[in-house]
Amino acid sequence: MLKSINIGTSGLVGFSKGLETISQNVANLNTPGYKGSSAQFTALFDAGDQSAGNATGNRNSHTGMRGGAGMAVLPSVIDFGQGQVSQTGNDLDVAIDGSGFFVLHDDAGNASYTRDGRFSFNSDGLLVNQAGLKAQALGTDGALHDITLEGARNNPASATKNIKLSGTLSTADTTKIVSGINVTDAAGGSHTLSVEFKNNTAATAGSWLVTVKDGATTVGSGEIRYANGVLDPTRASVAVTYAPAGVASLPLTFTVDAASTSAASGSSTMAASSVDGYGLGVLTSATFDSTGTLVISYSNGQTAKNQTLALANVASTAELEQASGNTYTSNKPQSVTLGVAKGSGTSIAAGSVEGSNVDLSTQFSAIIITQRGYQASSELVSTANEMLDTLMRMKG
Repeated sequence: MLKSINIGTSGLVGFSKGLETISQNVANLNTPGYKGSSAQFTALFDAGDQSAGNATGNRNSHTGMRGGAGMAVLPSVIDFGQGQVSQTGNDLDVAIDGSGFFVLHDDAGNASYTRDGRFSFNSDGLLVNQAGLKAQALGTDGALHDITLEGARNNPASATKNIKLSGTLSTADTTKIVSGINVTDAAGGSHTLSVEFKNNTAATAGSWLVTVKDGATTVGSGEIRYANGVLDPTRASVAVTYAPAGVASLPLTFTVDAASTSAASGSSTMAASSVDGYGLGVLTSATFDSTGTLVISYSNGQTAKNQTLALANVASTAELEQASGNTYTSNKPQSVTLGVAKGSGTSIAAGSVEGSNVDLSTQFSAIIITQRGYQASSELVSTANEMLDTLMRMKG
C-alpha cells in the first residue's frame, strides 16, 4: 500500500511540474522572442537488490518484470520554432526571420543569446536590451564588439566639388545669369554664388564667357563653346578655386559643369540642376537594414552604415539553457558559431519583433491532460490510503 501511495505521489509531483511549465508558457504568451517549453517525464522502476539470496531483485516472481516506482520529471524541452514577426514602429526593434540568436554581453563580457530584439541606445550610446545587456556586432576581423554611437553622432561637412548645369543658352541672348547657387565649404558654411554667361560668338563662333561671382566679386572665370548648338566636350566646364570671406583658409575647388547643356534659338533655360556638398549633420534617427547593419540618418540628408548585428548559431539547441531576461546561455560555448544575416538565408526585420511561439490551444489541451492526470494520481493516493486504513482496522 505504501508503495502505491509513493507512486501516486510521484504522479502528483510530476503533473504539478507539468502545470508549472504550462503556466510559464501561458504567462509569456505575449513576451517577444519567448520560446515555449513542454514538460518531459520518464517511468521509474525498482532498481532491484542483486545481493546473495535475492538474485531476482524486486522482480515479480511470476513475470520476471521489475516493480513500478512511479514517474520522474525530466528537463523540459524548448520549442525553438519561429514566432510571428509583427511591426512595432520602433526603429531599433529587430526580429530574426530565420535561424540564429542575437548576442548579448554583460559588463564582465559573459555571453548570452536571445531572440528578443527590443533594443535601445542607453545614455552612454550603447545598444542594449531591456535588461541593460549590450548587443554585439561582428567586426570584419571576426571579433565581437559593442554597438555604439561613439563617433557617429555627427556627420562632417563635405565641400562642394561640382555644380552641374542643364538647359539651353539662347543664341539670341547677349547675357544669361544663373543666380542663387548655394555652395558649401569644408566647415559646413553655405555661400550663394551666381554664374554669368556672356555671348562671345562675335569673337569666336559658339563661344560663351563664364564668370562665377560672389555678389559683385568675381571668383572664377572661363569659357565654354558650342558647335551647331552641341557643347564642345573639350570646353565643357570651368574650374574654380574660391576662398569665401571669413573662411579663406578653407578654399573651395569646384567645377562648373555644362556638359548637359546646349545652345539654340528661343528662350534661355539654363539652370543649376545639382550642387554637391553638404553641411554638418547631427543624428536624427537610427535603424537597421535587412542584413542587420545599423543605418544612421543625419539632419543634412546623409546616411551612414556601420556595425552589423552578430548572430549566433549552435550545433544543437539542446546546448542552450534558459536564463532570466528571456535569454539563453550555452553549456558548450566552443560550439557556438558567429555570423551575420547577409548571405546566411536569414534576414532582419527592422521596426518589428518576433512574438512568442506559444500556441494557446495546445496549452489548453495540455492543461486538460495534466488536470486529468493529477486527478487520477490523487484518486490513487486516496484509494491506497483507504485500503491501508482498512488493513489497519482489521482485528485478528
